[in-house]
Amino acid sequence: MMTLLHQLAQEAGIARLWTDADGEERQVSDESLREILSALGLGLGLGNGDEAAITIARAALHERRSIRPALITVDCGEPLALPDGVRTLRTDMGEVIEIDPGRGLSRPGYYRADYDDGSSILAAAPARCPAIKRHGWGVTIQIPSLRGDDKDFGDFGLLADAVAQLGACGADAVALSPVHALSLADPGRFAPYSPSSRISLNSLLAPLETAGVSPSAALIDWDVVGPARLAALEEAFARTALDDGVPIEAGGFEHFVQERSRAGLDAVQRAARDAGMAIGIIADLAVGVDPQGEEARGDPGLFLQGLRIGAPPDPLGPQGQDWGLTSYSPQGLADRGFAPFIAMLRANLPQGGGIRIDHAFGLQRLWVIPQGRPASEGAYLTYPFTDLLRLLKLEAWRANAVVIAEDLGTRPSGFGEALEEAGIYGMTVLPFTRDEKGFLDASAYPPGSVAMSGTHDIATIAGWWTGRDLDWNRTLNRGGETQAQRPEARRDLWQAIGSGAPQPSDDDPTP
Repeated sequence: MMTLLHQLAQEAGIARLWTDADGEERQVSDESLREILSALGLGLGLGNGDEAAITIARAALHERRSIRPALITVDCGEPLALPDGVRTLRTDMGEVIEIDPGRGLSRPGYYRADYDDGSSILAAAPARCPAIKRHGWGVTIQIPSLRGDDKDFGDFGLLADAVAQLGACGADAVALSPVHALSLADPGRFAPYSPSSRISLNSLLAPLETAGVSPSAALIDWDVVGPARLAALEEAFARTALDDGVPIEAGGFEHFVQERSRAGLDAVQRAARDAGMAIGIIADLAVGVDPQGEEARGDPGLFLQGLRIGAPPDPLGPQGQDWGLTSYSPQGLADRGFAPFIAMLRANLPQGGGIRIDHAFGLQRLWVIPQGRPASEGAYLTYPFTDLLRLLKLEAWRANAVVIAEDLGTRPSGFGEALEEAGIYGMTVLPFTRDEKGFLDASAYPPGSVAMSGTHDIATIAGWWTGRDLDWNRTLNRGGETQAQRPEARRDLWQAIGSGAPQPSDDDPTP
């Protein structure tokens, strides 16, 4: 039975019903709905049967949506549906153009729609994102794993060297983990998928001629090497200020390392193209940010408050997943004319390169969890998918960059079709290309996807071959393939590869 509470949740974009990985329909509790509504500013004071409070919340929601949008998205070549009262339409150069609603706009870009009492931005998206130019190959590099004789971990300088060497070997792409800014105050928070900001870059990756600490241990101790690298950057900043004869001002160091990081990353892409790569670097865009980080604290109203994002229960995570992250509030994005989303894309799209969007389902919906609740008591929150997809296509077109969506898991309805139509590539990951007969031949892979040997969430092929993932599964009490099943899986993989060479031994990490 649809109650007033359920109706309010539906209007606010909260899904009361959802389908799990087994195809079973699940229902969100009324208590979770109330807490999520409250976090969205639409349910404070809601109680059982409080019809008056729900009516007030619905009125507030409708009032929000009656406000003229700051940004409108359209598709090029499609009939133009503009709000009432638009007098003129101008290009970003200020040129007035003729409005022909039946024909629409012919060129992608940003336009200004003028009213008698204001204006809105009109974003016209191309039909598709740029396409991959040729059938090629590439590698994924974890930048810190690059080691130099005088560097404790890799930076953009070492990455440029590696990219040049790979290009000389015929590679067309180098995929990276996120290079977003992390917490400089706490080097132990080094996870690239839990950034402080997706606008700024990781300062510790700024290129340095020397970093002052030589690599020693097999693993990186960030509590030691992070402060050492930061000290080396501060010394470089002081020398630069002294050489230029300028005073050291508050905020100057942050500007210095960001400028140096950006120049270093741009140099990596130039090195890739100079080496003949068709794509070059493929950036990685994290799905959210640290709730206590630079971005979330800088504009709290832009982000979800009192909610964390994650994933619902599934076979790999029976209790669900809480990623400890926040993300944009749909209303916060709309209120700001999607400017933060556009800025984030521009900060991460390499010119002529590519970008991988982690958990791309977040363009359409995110699993949100009330503060203090287990992940299983969350719900899906709907995002303005059409607007976000159009902006993604437009910004990718402006950067001439290909787009890859991490689309593993249970897809929202219509998601795959929308991405295919937009020219966004999906992912075909080797360990998941198996059926009852073994590994699929590459000819069976979907044509609109990028084939990958793995992701950051699963074991490497070398780790899988030697059974390291099975060791970890036992340690963490996780399910999955057993030790007894692995020999057959190895044989299946070796046959799928089609190599005529003898199958390597089980303990050979480089088959």
